[in-house]
Amino acid sequence: MTQNTVDYKNYTVAEGPVKSEKIKVYHGANYFSGGPVVLFRINLGEYDEVFTNEIEGFFEKLSGLMPSLYEHFCSVGRQGGFFIRVKEGTLLGHVMEHVSIELQTLAGMDAGYGKTRSTLTQGVYNVIFRYLDEDAGIFAGKAALNLVNSILTGEEFDVFKIIETLIYIREKNLLGPSTQAIVDECEKRQIPWVRLDDYNLVQLGTGKYLKHIQATLTSETSHIAVGLAADKYLTTKMLNEAGVPVPETVETDNLEILLNFRNRINAPIVVKPVTGNLGEYSMINIKSDEEIASAFALAGESGEFILSQQFIPGNSYRLLVINDKFVAASQLDPPFIIGDGESTIGQLIDELNTQPGRDWGDKGKLTKVEVDEITGRIFKTNNLGLESILPEGRKLVLKKSGNPKVGGFSTDVTGKVHLMNKYFAERAAKSIGLNIAGVDIICADISKPIHKTGGTVIEINAAPDFRMHLKPAAGKSRKVALPMLDMLFPADAPNHIPILSVTGSTGKTLTTELLNFCFQAAGFSTGLANSKGLFLDGKEIFTGDATFPEFAKTILKDRGLDCAIAETSKEGILREGIGYKFADYGIVLNVSEIDINSDDIRYIEDLAYAQSVVAEQVYDQGFTILNADDELVLEMRERIYSQLALISNIAINQQVLAHTRRGGLAIYIEQENFIIHHFNKKMVLMPLSEIPPSLLGQSNPGYYELLATIAVLHAHNFEMLQISTWIKSFKVGKGG
Repeated sequence: MTQNTVDYKNYTVAEGPVKSEKIKVYHGANYFSGGPVVLFRINLGEYDEVFTNEIEGFFEKLSGLMPSLYEHFCSVGRQGGFFIRVKEGTLLGHVMEHVSIELQTLAGMDAGYGKTRSTLTQGVYNVIFRYLDEDAGIFAGKAALNLVNSILTGEEFDVFKIIETLIYIREKNLLGPSTQAIVDECEKRQIPWVRLDDYNLVQLGTGKYLKHIQATLTSETSHIAVGLAADKYLTTKMLNEAGVPVPETVETDNLEILLNFRNRINAPIVVKPVTGNLGEYSMINIKSDEEIASAFALAGESGEFILSQQFIPGNSYRLLVINDKFVAASQLDPPFIIGDGESTIGQLIDELNTQPGRDWGDKGKLTKVEVDEITGRIFKTNNLGLESILPEGRKLVLKKSGNPKVGGFSTDVTGKVHLMNKYFAERAAKSIGLNIAGVDIICADISKPIHKTGGTVIEINAAPDFRMHLKPAAGKSRKVALPMLDMLFPADAPNHIPILSVTGSTGKTLTTELLNFCFQAAGFSTGLANSKGLFLDGKEIFTGDATFPEFAKTILKDRGLDCAIAETSKEGILREGIGYKFADYGIVLNVSEIDINSDDIRYIEDLAYAQSVVAEQVYDQGFTILNADDELVLEMRERIYSQLALISNIAINQQVLAHTRRGGLAIYIEQENFIIHHFNKKMVLMPLSEIPPSLLGQSNPGYYELLATIAVLHAHNFEMLQISTWIKSFKVGKGG
């Protein structure tokens, strides 16, 4: 935290006319949105039904504090739309919503979604808006409410300090650029992912198909290879034996050996720690005994053995190799300043940091240059300081690395790399067994083969930063996350286990037990979460109500399972949302008035809207299964993008008949038989008389649990004989 930020963890809503009654965070699809949102329940107090055009000077103060709100289209549908609404008159909750979104956007977190809804209490509203980071969302909401109150009370409000704090939160909390690029590709391919810690540990896929990544390390990356890459001497030795051009290298903790090495090769040398990083504790192009002694002492501060190599003049290049194939390359140049004979070094660095694209942290194209210990050593070596005036035309390099993390300038050179240099990079990565490698090459020209021009591979990096390829300061952006994801999940290979989600006012538990029994009979290792408990591969892990999202998440993180079955309750949806992004089968059995008048559920239509989350959050190629005999459930079909299956306990349901005429899937009861009607083909599954007696006592009138189960099993391509056999043999129990 700096003096330009505030303590966001302890930031509070100040006392004012508009008050906050509740703050709630939804992490997944929920009653209000298909994605994560923050909810602020606010009480307008004396400003209930007081519109912004009735508050003297409100528009002028708001537009003065946040002129960028002009970009918000709002319901008007064009630039300036929100300001038009404010001028014409809107409620303060609507203003808070837009300010919350814009504060995040100004800090580089494009939230871009919000709504304001009335509650059961007069003057109390739910303000809902999207967030990229939970801390940022909560802080932005509090700040937005404080801003609104400051306008009403005439107090000062520092918008810039709020934005600086949000930038700090962004850099501290959001995924790094490499990890973010990978999960963005997951979104495009509908591969489920979940963040597992506050850093870059992410689960991709679910159940038995899941894999872990931590930045660009994967659960399939060899631990031995990572260790080899960290040991620069051993790596150089192995590459040399593999025929990859490398500089002559020695490893030692003896200064005399370094001096003798320099004298023997009769050329400048590089001195660095065996496992150094970003040029830390290193010195390059050193020649004299005094320089070598200083370099030896500096490298020795790392507490490790010292590595010395022949200094290779030329440009620095990073070649990215994924799954033994060259993918991209960047030229990396360390940040530098050039003196003008008037400005101090500090002023020149400040000027450098105003360069377009430079930002704090690692989320932009260029990182601002900080004067750290490495820069300080460069100053000391050159007898300079921040107040020194650099002579006109003199170039001062500020870092020992061109990595973007330290402010380096990256230029994409992927199209210029010579075929032999690609080969050497691939061979280098393969030699130590690293599936994702950053191969560093020094040479005069990467378009010419290094073994003929004196260039060399100087090191290999595990967990290479993708940023220089994704957002080069110059040149073309490369989609380097795509080949990594193709390596982890080849085309057409499964990436998630089937997810079956069941909601409704009644019948949910029995339906999940039926589905669990049948999938287990088919040989699946199932995870079941319902009102009776949590069952993993038939073992009871938890006893009690497990219809909340955290239990579904537990199933999806289990490597031993190949099917997830979740009873998704209204209470779970309203409390946090659902515990998955998309299901393969979303089943809505019914909507009943017994569940209304709680939280924000005023009418039965509100309850249907909440439960429709299960119908909507289904993969395009999956099935949403709706009870066609329940009008409110049937209406949900207007909001789905998946395939549709209808269930009914009568054959003459007009909606079912229309659906089957179009070739759709429907399961219904006709002449005391269960009928499967699909692709205009009508098939008798089994008579009602063969339903097990124990099941008859459990099922609600209408057999909707059985109808829904049959719909899922048929859609999953199980044979009719299998389906009828499993149902006939079902015995009511705990379902595990």
